[in-house]
Amino acid sequence: MNIKQLTLQNLGTDAATFLDILDPSDSRNNRMTASDRQFHDWYRFVLSFPPHLVAYYIHVLELTSDMTILDPFCGTGTTLVEAKKQGIPAVGFETNPVAWYASQVKTTWDIDPVRIRDTAAAVCERAKDILDRESVQLRRFSQDEESVVLQGSISPLPLHKCLILRDEIAIIEDNRIKDLLRLAFAHTSVHEASNLEFGPEVGVSHGKKSDAKVFEYWFRKVTEMCDDLASVRDRECAQTTCLMLDARDCGSRFENPFVDAVITSPPYPNEKDYTRTTRLESTLLGFLRSRQDLRQLKESLLRSNTRNVFAADRDDDLIPTGSKIDRLAREIERRRIALNKTSGFERLYHRVARLYFGGIKRHLADLRNILKPGAKLAYVVGDQASYLQVLIPTGELLADIATELGYRVLGIDLFRTRLATATRQQLREEVVMFEWKGFDSNRSLKIESSPLEEGMSEEKNRYDVLIEEVFFKNYSEGTTEVTFDREEFEKASKRLKIKLPKNLGDIIYSYRYRNELPGRIRDLLSKGEEWIIRSIGRGKYQFSKSQIHRITPNPRLTKIKVLDATPEIIRRYALNDEQALLAILRYNRLIDTFLGVTCYSLQSHLRTTAPGMGQVETDEIYVGVNKQGQQFAIPVQAKGRNEQIGIVQIEQDVAVCEAKFPSLICRPVAAQFMEGGLIALFEFERSEGEISIKDEKHYRTVPNEMLSDEEIKAYGLE
Repeated sequence: MNIKQLTLQNLGTDAATFLDILDPSDSRNNRMTASDRQFHDWYRFVLSFPPHLVAYYIHVLELTSDMTILDPFCGTGTTLVEAKKQGIPAVGFETNPVAWYASQVKTTWDIDPVRIRDTAAAVCERAKDILDRESVQLRRFSQDEESVVLQGSISPLPLHKCLILRDEIAIIEDNRIKDLLRLAFAHTSVHEASNLEFGPEVGVSHGKKSDAKVFEYWFRKVTEMCDDLASVRDRECAQTTCLMLDARDCGSRFENPFVDAVITSPPYPNEKDYTRTTRLESTLLGFLRSRQDLRQLKESLLRSNTRNVFAADRDDDLIPTGSKIDRLAREIERRRIALNKTSGFERLYHRVARLYFGGIKRHLADLRNILKPGAKLAYVVGDQASYLQVLIPTGELLADIATELGYRVLGIDLFRTRLATATRQQLREEVVMFEWKGFDSNRSLKIESSPLEEGMSEEKNRYDVLIEEVFFKNYSEGTTEVTFDREEFEKASKRLKIKLPKNLGDIIYSYRYRNELPGRIRDLLSKGEEWIIRSIGRGKYQFSKSQIHRITPNPRLTKIKVLDATPEIIRRYALNDEQALLAILRYNRLIDTFLGVTCYSLQSHLRTTAPGMGQVETDEIYVGVNKQGQQFAIPVQAKGRNEQIGIVQIEQDVAVCEAKFPSLICRPVAAQFMEGGLIALFEFERSEGEISIKDEKHYRTVPNEMLSDEEIKAYGLE
């Protein structure tokens, strides 16, 4: 069953204004007004993930009514509402008071809709009478309240009406009815009465409203909420609870583990100040009354932007020096200095990266105290490039932190991609899934590898045993070359009773480009040496001692910007593998740019034989011509970010060109994805009998607005 099928199955035909935020693809959206759509879009922005995704992972994790779901960053209650609808108890933690309040109200369903509507009608009449009497002196925010909201958020007359309505709702004695009416009021104040508009960040519209039908719209919203309640009132629903807790300190508040599963979407590391989104309603509802209240709210939040960083913060102390996160933060700071960005917020970019992941680490460490052994977790997170276009692979780093803390990573699912506003790059939103195995009797971690890691570990151990067996069967003390046949792996597997991989060639490939050879083989090397594995015929290979010649990009090279000619549809669906890299090279003519030669793609994935090497494969072959009429054969090897370019592969490419294109000049090239979307290009030549790097350049494909005239002029001076 796929996500869409689960959406239709679980949402049914209930009204959705109050209980659900709809999937935009759902046909029922055609009944929404323009204002409702704005409400829908805003809540999707605040919530970060839609109900159908929660429904899908409830199904994937096989959660039942005798389990408890936790959402430690519950926002306005997406997970809680979906769990309640499916009869599964749920608990949420939230520190933003207006979001916490919305979660509380949205999961309270045992209220009589008729009483709600009658009470709202009476409030509406009283508010209109007061408005007629108070036509001269308008009610206003206090000076402290005014300092909290965005300037110009709401005009004087709509604010006057909102304050009248708020005060009339406040005198209702039934707290559950009062809470629901206050939530409808919060919605009305923002989406009918205010001047706010919502995009990547909340702002004040240029077209300010001098008046608004506050009472009428509020009563219509209450009526819609009553219709929703009527549709679910007779359901057998599970209990839900929302607590105002900081997710970084949630586990120490409870005596015993009670959580069977976590489904959540924490804030992403970016420059969105999440408190701005709810400032107006937070002030109208009395949750924020002064700048001090706002500061206390920000201090309780995960540090995800520079607007809630404080001098006393210490979450960054949890990030070890030299770790991936530390290196990423250093790259952000290095780029800030290189670009001469000197504002106070820009100086904090690198610290936010450390604080964010330090806060996530603190959260996951504390969370272990309330997780039952075997608890499954699904975290919806997104890659970011808000900080000077340095890519932050949030899902990957979250998985690393979880592993460090003793969780078992189950996998990373791609949820969707989105277009970065500044760079126009496609960024991944992913669901990172992991499992908590529990502490042992001494409160030590029961660290077990994930199925992914188990597969890799099992494969590596199996490959290590086989490669060692074959190597030492053919090795003689003091030799610098060890020759063997691929069939020897089959014989070794029978002797050792080890299951062979389906593709024997993968054993060779893994040690050429992914993994280190076993220690016993490496111990035979002198300082500065390495073993390389060459093909010397069909199914025949040779270990050869060689001087270490790692082909890795030089991080200090200039980053050259070129205008991106990649079709949008390719950008949207391309992965970070060699196929995507080859496509980007082709569409942007980067081989032409790099070599200064007009090039044409002749064939991709050319599989052929080379004299003395047997079967070889080249990722792509270009042919080219320069202004003198010289013609070239250009073999290209492409590697993803986590693979290595091997000298052996370049040697094979040269041999292919010499055999297949003897009249053409061979100019072998290798390309590799780097951090942040950079592409490293290398040209090689044979020098003193060995393959050497002739040239290296780093390119970044960018939209037009990201390449300034000054940068273009600067390139001309080099």
